[in-house]
Amino acid sequence: MSLVALNPSAHKALKINAQLVPQIGANTHLIPVVVSEFQKLVVNYPIVFTKHADTGQFVCSALTGFNEGENLFWQEGSWQALYIPAQIERHPFFVGQDTDTSGTAKPIVCFDSTSPAIAETDGAALFNDDGTPTPLLNEKQQLLAQLLDGEQQTQRFIEALLAHSLVTPVKLAVTFADGSEHMVQGIFTIDEDKLSQLSAEAIASLHAQQWLGPIYTLIASTAQIYALINRKNHRIENGNAWFS
Repeated sequence: MSLVALNPSAHKALKINAQLVPQIGANTHLIPVVVSEFQKLVVNYPIVFTKHADTGQFVCSALTGFNEGENLFWQEGSWQALYIPAQIERHPFFVGQDTDTSGTAKPIVCFDSTSPAIAETDGAALFNDDGTPTPLLNEKQQLLAQLLDGEQQTQRFIEALLAHSLVTPVKLAVTFADGSEHMVQGIFTIDEDKLSQLSAEAIASLHAQQWLGPIYTLIASTAQIYALINRKNHRIENGNAWFS
């Protein structure tokens, strides 16, 4: 990856092949997500908590496969779902930081110059002739803003759950169509028993912080694990090549 600050003068000819963007997540089985996406994610994905490999902090993720490098929504060269997580859709753009003359750091839009979605001939333009952003770039900038704000909101959500000891490991043993067994490990969800035992005061606090909606949406999303198992079984029965 090579990040470059986006500049309307230097990059006026830059284009994006939007069809190649989802491919970036083709081999990802856990995709970081934010609370503001939950209502869209629940239609397709189990939403789980995982621990950041470096910090040990909890993050929210969409589960797309049972093994490292396995995305069961990537089928026949395309992403088969009603909604693609913002963390994938915002590619090839990232938020970087620039320091102004006063020494204050401010966020700037960067792009990965090595991304397969970058093009200078085929694709959609990022800038109009007058240097203003096209609707495509506006959309990408909105996704970056959603993720930037959403990461802080999601951390507050997780902190509220941890304060009430509501995060618990998922214990799930799955037997697939070929008889192979898999133990789901390293993912966490909301402890429904503890949730039901919270005091009225604790529930009122979560409600006041507007966390009850995301809590119940996340709980509802766990039912999508069965749909994910079904996708895995279809892949096994039809052969991996059919889904490549």
